[in-house]
Amino acid sequence: MKALPVVGCLTLSLALSQTTPPPLPAPPPQQQTQPPQQTPANPNQPEMSTHEETTTSFHAHVNLVTVPVVARDARGKAVGNLTKENFQLFDKGKLQEISRFSVEKVGAAEPLEANAAPGIPASSEEPKGQMVVVPERFVAYVFDDLHLAFGDLSRVREAAVRSLEELKPTDRAAVCSLSSGVVLDFTDDRAQLRDAMFHLRPNSMTRVGAMTDQYQLTMGTLKMLRGLVQRLAGAPGQRSMVLVSPGFFTIIRQQGDRIPSDPFVDEKNEILDGAIRANVIINAMDARGLYTDPALDASRSSGRGLGTGLMRESMRADILAELADGTGGHFWQNSNNYDEGFKNLAAAPEYVYLIGFSPQNLKSDGSFHALRVVVKPSSNLSIQARKGYYAPRKVDDEAETARQEIESALYSREERSELPMDMHTQFFKTDAGGAKLAVMVHLGLKQFRFRKADGRNNNVVTMVTGIFDRNGHWVEGVKKVLELHLKDETLSSRLNRGLTIRTSFDVAPGTYVIRQVVRDAEGQLMSATNGAVFIP
Repeated sequence: MKALPVVGCLTLSLALSQTTPPPLPAPPPQQQTQPPQQTPANPNQPEMSTHEETTTSFHAHVNLVTVPVVARDARGKAVGNLTKENFQLFDKGKLQEISRFSVEKVGAAEPLEANAAPGIPASSEEPKGQMVVVPERFVAYVFDDLHLAFGDLSRVREAAVRSLEELKPTDRAAVCSLSSGVVLDFTDDRAQLRDAMFHLRPNSMTRVGAMTDQYQLTMGTLKMLRGLVQRLAGAPGQRSMVLVSPGFFTIIRQQGDRIPSDPFVDEKNEILDGAIRANVIINAMDARGLYTDPALDASRSSGRGLGTGLMRESMRADILAELADGTGGHFWQNSNNYDEGFKNLAAAPEYVYLIGFSPQNLKSDGSFHALRVVVKPSSNLSIQARKGYYAPRKVDDEAETARQEIESALYSREERSELPMDMHTQFFKTDAGGAKLAVMVHLGLKQFRFRKADGRNNNVVTMVTGIFDRNGHWVEGVKKVLELHLKDETLSSRLNRGLTIRTSFDVAPGTYVIRQVVRDAEGQLMSATNGAVFIP
């Protein structure tokens, strides 16, 4: 997974809120502050301190496994009227308890109002009423120019361009090739997307026949696919890939072998592992369409131990089916209706169910856990769901668990409100080409759980602020760790007022989406919210 950029030019400060937020509900009994103990306090210990850390990687933690599910009727239309009771989820054949359930209507999220800052004095330069459409779904069109013939590429390229009209305002698309990687990064500019697609050409340097070259070509293709999955994993929303390819061989006869072997098992597993961990769905299209090449004679063997010529050509698509099936995607083949193919592969389903469960007695052995989703009572619905997940290879400590959960939430658009949190933004123009963007996060302490030790009320709160541009590209961000060792009188006075944490960024004019994640160590609760700002 790509590392987050090192944060630069950040001015960080901790400010105690002087405003009184709206009354918050009383915490449940188990979250009340513990009675004071007789342990003497350390008079030199600061009550509050903060320090900055750099987030270095993205991981999807498996303490809670989230399974996106799409249910379609006989006409292929996604249905959105199912409830939690309609689903059964099996992990390695064992029925699991569904602990989290929600249904999302894709593209239905309301635009964010930029610069809205209730309760905080606004800048005199701050415009009102600017609405920002937050990207929800990221689709990477990946063209296999290493194996595509010019005629096939031309046909699928034209159909892909037409499919761009189906993109929603909350969709972002990218154009990639297996020879160059990202040709055009995620954007909603359809003119740029069309131009990038029309400039794609087959890579003539890959027309090779030697077995050594075929091995190197396949290895390079798989490594590029793995890199593109890693790029998608950093997109802040739903992630899918449309792989357009005629297929390629991963079964190769090595000299001296009696039967062909697959020397690329590890590379394929790394692609599937990375996609599953990051919830990247790979959809694939066999760009050859309905294959009727008259040069292939089914009665003659190819002489290479791979069966008839027609069978050999059919086997080229096995890798496409394997990648799609392994990530919960679709595989489109044996059809010349490319428009319909892209409609099925690139278009977002109207409804997506998010089903979560916590694996019980999970062994830290790195093994693959196959998942199966069943809808009851049985019906004619077809189910598209995540195929599985990988167990961790070691037992994570609490700090590692927190880091992984926070980073996963940072690249999501899901709103969570387990802790009382309000986010406000301001900006001040410093000159024509720059501005100071301030993100203020108010924390209400009534819902926080504190651990009493040495006469202090202790908790550690981790806060991550991520700044993305309007197309979902990472701009800047910072992780701050707030250590609380509050005296009884301080906690009592702060229960009604809370705390306000301020983080400042130096940015250029433009539209930005702000993602704020907060997690506490004692209660292990998390909140996450989205905001937006427009700087003219």
